[in-house]
Parts: sequence; structure tokens; C-alpha cells
Amino acid sequence: MEKEVSCLNSKVILGYVKEHNNGDYSGLLVNLDPEIDALSDPESFLTDPNNWISCAVACKLYERARTILDDEMAAFKIARYAVEKTSLGYAQRIIAKGFWSYKTGLKHAQKLNDKWNRSKKVEVLDIKRNGAVVRLHWDKNMVLSKDLCLMNQGTYSYLPLIWGGKPLDLKEECCYFNHAPYCEYHLRWPLQNRLYEIFSRFYTSKSVLMETITEMEEDKKLIEEKYEEVNRLNLDLNYKIKQLLALHETGKAILSLLDLEQLLTVIMNILSNVCQIHRAIIMLVNEKEGVLEYIHGTGFDGKIPAAVKNYKVPLDRLSNILVRVTNTGRPEYVPEVKSSSLRKKNIMLNFSRPTSAYVVPLITRSKVIGVIATDAVDEKGVPKETRETLEVFTPQIAIAIENARLYSRLQEQMAELKKSQALLSRSEKFSFLGNLAARLAHEIKNPMTAIGTFIQMMPQKYHDEEFRKNFHSIAMEETNRINNLITELLDLVKKRESNFELNNLHDLIDKMILLISPQSNAKKIKVSRRFDPNIGQVWMDSEKMKEVILNLLSNAVEFTPEGGKIEFVTTHSIEKGKPATICIEIKDNGPGIPQSMIDHVFDPYFTTKHKSSMHNGTGLGLFIAYQNMQDHGGIIDVKSDLNEGAVFTLTMPVNNSDDSSHSLDSRKG
Repeated sequence: MEKEVSCLNSKVILGYVKEHNNGDYSGLLVNLDPEIDALSDPESFLTDPNNWISCAVACKLYERARTILDDEMAAFKIARYAVEKTSLGYAQRIIAKGFWSYKTGLKHAQKLNDKWNRSKKVEVLDIKRNGAVVRLHWDKNMVLSKDLCLMNQGTYSYLPLIWGGKPLDLKEECCYFNHAPYCEYHLRWPLQNRLYEIFSRFYTSKSVLMETITEMEEDKKLIEEKYEEVNRLNLDLNYKIKQLLALHETGKAILSLLDLEQLLTVIMNILSNVCQIHRAIIMLVNEKEGVLEYIHGTGFDGKIPAAVKNYKVPLDRLSNILVRVTNTGRPEYVPEVKSSSLRKKNIMLNFSRPTSAYVVPLITRSKVIGVIATDAVDEKGVPKETRETLEVFTPQIAIAIENARLYSRLQEQMAELKKSQALLSRSEKFSFLGNLAARLAHEIKNPMTAIGTFIQMMPQKYHDEEFRKNFHSIAMEETNRINNLITELLDLVKKRESNFELNNLHDLIDKMILLISPQSNAKKIKVSRRFDPNIGQVWMDSEKMKEVILNLLSNAVEFTPEGGKIEFVTTHSIEKGKPATICIEIKDNGPGIPQSMIDHVFDPYFTTKHKSSMHNGTGLGLFIAYQNMQDHGGIIDVKSDLNEGAVFTLTMPVNNSDDSSHSLDSRKG
């Protein structure tokens, strides 16, 4: 709202309408301006001469005064009322008196105007002994009306009354509000006014002094009232600050406290300090039992009585105020419990004997989860500030409680899940041992049967040299098969501790390729390498990594047809926001793995082969490789299509250690 007109003008309008409308001026104050409408006391604002309003608001007030009083000349009469009732205010009145005469006052008309009005410029064209011509040049950028012109006519007409004179004669020759460029007033005053002005010079000083003293006394009272108001506002401000701090503490509690009992204690302490609550309880909804039950309390002398702790109310008992608030979601205040309809034999009322009670719902996600109830034991009741503060806090409290309850239920579910996982793990172990025993018996029985058969036939065919050679070859092969099986089983059951250190990954791969070269060369398989030069020393367990590479390379050689190819590809990958990783791909152009089997290749004992010169097909090789990659914090994956070969991909972090010195360094190697 613009500051264009002093509230000295609005004060006069309110006073005039009040006097001429049986004390009622309420019709003036409705929907004046958003800023004024938002004030708790618009009347005080509009009657304080130190305040300012816009011309639009002033015009509304004059227009409403005309309507209420049914008088088109209301603005003119309001100006006369201002002069006669000394409603101009002591500053304007003293300044006007200080000029001693109307003629002198006109010479300073612009100065007087600027102190209380910014809507126009005053031009005094001619001042004679008993007359003058005045022009008012209005500001076209402001909201104006004819009432402003009438008010000025009244002011010029009756201003001589200040010096004890009589009203002058005013004639408006042209008017801005009738499409003229300005308002022009021709003023004439009686000669006898000159005598009043001369006489006024003798008593003006004393009169001004007495009025100044009177107004200063009134201002003293006003200052005292303002001081009391400021002091009250300061108290309110301090209270609001405490509220905000408490809201902040409650917010921190929501974020940091998940233990329900601890959270409720903190919340109650905060409310006790901020709201000055003497006693309060929190009741929460128990949906399983269909009741509202006590959960926490404060302010009880000594231990909380068992009757209070065990207090429960069925949710269908609507006569109970706690249940009623829970069902409606609206707070209820009972200022006088004694004369209320509350059941006086109720456990809570009978125990605490409050004079008043206030219950507010705890609502989160549009659902009432409980209530907070507080009471008072003196005649003052539960203060309004306490009730307002509780209404502010309860949504935060409800969220905090709901979070803590969800966390508690989550902990219970996690505990149940751990129990289930333990039972499942135990079941899996028994299943694994049973499967292990069956597979072991099956794998050992076959070679032992072959060896036993040859031993039975040896007495009859001992002198058969070919038999002896075949027997020796088969017996050794089957014995080695059993030995390999037992070795793999021992590796599986008795897991070796990891021994991580920096090693050159590419050197390790080269050694494994060299180790398997007799088999690859025999099948004329070409083994190629595409190594990333950025990969040097890598933090790894060399023995376990050798086992992984050798296993995958052996499988690739076995399944790759004669004259085929195997390719090793290493890459160093760095993605924004993710830890750096190393990828090792082993590609072959063998028959591939059927899609129906690809999800099982890392399961123990699953195999697509049986017996070969390099691997006996126990189904444990890839399972052990999978475990070794897990020890490195990595993964092993496979992609394959029939007749298009297979690609095994090893992915592991560059640094799987807390020691930054173990990180990959491309300058080492």
C-alpha cells in the first residue's frame, strides 16, 4: 500500500461517522486494503496520525461515509468537523496558529499540505487584503475522487476558526473532477477576521504552549501504551522463538531418534519446557485390539500408577473424549471439567482430578494414530498459548512416533528374517552334505568298480601283457580321478584364507596361458591377448586368481574345436560416482551353453561334461571360481548362445583394501 495520505484524515472520517451514525462506523472498515484487512486492529492503525494510507483507501472511506450518512456533502462537513473538534492534531493546529493569520498561513500552504498529504501541489496565485486565489494541481498517478476536493473546500472555508475568526466565502471557479486541469478556489474573508488575527498575536504563544503541554501529556500516555504493547510483543516474540527452537529440536529428534521410549521422553521434555505443561499423556491406537492405549506420560508425582499405565479405551466408546478426538481428528477443550458431561468416575479424571482438559489428535498421512491429552489443576485452565503450541507440534510428533514404530516393526521383522535365514542355512547345509555324500559315493564308486573288476581278473590274466598295460593305465587314471575329486572337495570344504598383495595381472594371465599351452597347441588353438595398458599392479590373491583363470582357460580349451581361437581382453573402467573396476573377458568359439543350463553353471556339481584328460567333470570348478571372485569383492558372469561360443567376464574392484597404497597404479607393473 502506497503512503499518500496521513491517517489524520482517516481518523477524522471515523470520528465524524461515529458521531453521526449512533456510534457505528463498522461499515467503513471492511475490505479496505489487503494490508489493512490483515491487521488485528485496523481501527488503531487508521486513527494513528503517524501512519499513512493510499489515496485509494481514503477515497473508499469518503465514499462509504457518503453512503452510510446518505449525504453527498459528507466530505465537506468532515473537514469542518476536523477544524471545530480540533481533530487536526496538535502538530497541525500549533503550526497553523503559529502563522498568526490566514493570509500568512496561505503563503505556507504547500508546506502544510506536504506534511499530511502527497496527492496534490498547492499554488497560491494572488493574496489580497481580504481574499486570495488558490489552485490545487492533483497527481494524475493516484486514485482520486471529488470527495478529496470537497474535503479541501471545507478545510479552506473553516480554517479561520483556528484564529477565532469566522468562516470565509469560497467559490470554485473550475474543478479537476469536472475535466478541468486543476481545482481553482476564489477565497474571500470578512474584514473583522483581521481584528481576530491581530488579537490572536497576543495570546498565540501562550495558547500554543498550553496546547503543546496538553498534547505532550497525551503523547506520554500514548508512549506508555506503546511501550506496554512493545513489551507484550517482545514476550510473544520470545515465546514464538522458543516454539521455533522446540520445532527444530523435535525435527532433530525425528531424524536421530528411532527408539520409541527414548523419543517419547525427549518429546515430553520439549513440550514441558515450551508449553509449560504440568501433566500430559500420549495414547496410541492399537488396531489389533481395537483400543486406544496408554503409551507414555509425564508430570505424575513419583511412579506412574499401574491404573494409568494399563489404561485402555475401546475405539467404539464415543462418550470418551480421547476416543472422540481419535475418531473425529479434531482437538477438544473442556475449560471446566466439573460442570462438563465427562464421566467423573473415569480412571484418568478420578486419579488426576483436573479443572480443565485439552486433547489434540496425532495425525500423520491423514490418519489419526493417537492423541496427546493435557490438563490443568488451577482455575486458569489450559492456556490458549499451550493449546496453540500443541496444535503446531502434534504433526511433527505424530511423524516421529510413526517413524519409531515403523523402525521397531522393521527390527522385529529383521530378527524374524535372521531366524528364518539361520534355519534355511542349516537346511541348506544338511542338503549340501547329503548331496555331497551322494555325489562322493557315486564319483568314487565308479572308478573303484573299474579297479576292482581288473583286480578280480588279474589272477587269470596276469601273464597277458596287454591286459597288464591296460590295467595299469586305467587304474592310474581312475586313481587320479579320485584324488582330484578329493582335492576339490577339500578345497571346497576347507576354505583357504585369502592372502592379498600387489601383483601384475597380465603376467599372471600369461603364465596360465603358458601352463595350458600343451593342450591348446595340441588342438592348434590360437590364444590372443588384448590387454589394457592402464592396468598394472593389482591388489589380489594370486593363488586364487590363478585358480579362477586356469579353470576358465581349461574349460575354453576343452570346448573350443580344433583350430579355434580363445581371446583374453582386460579393461580398466572408471565411471562417475562409481568405484574403478577391472574386467577380464575370456572368449571362445566353442559350441556354447544352452540357455536352459546357463543359470546353473556356477551351482556345485552342475556340469555339462564328464571325463576328459584335463578335467574330470565334477561340477565344482566353476563353483570354486565363483567363490574366489566373491573373496575379491567381484563377480563372475557368463553369456553364451548355442554354436556361438561363450564369454566369461570377471569384474572386480581396483582397490579392495582400506589402505590407499594398495590402489591400482598404472605406473607400476
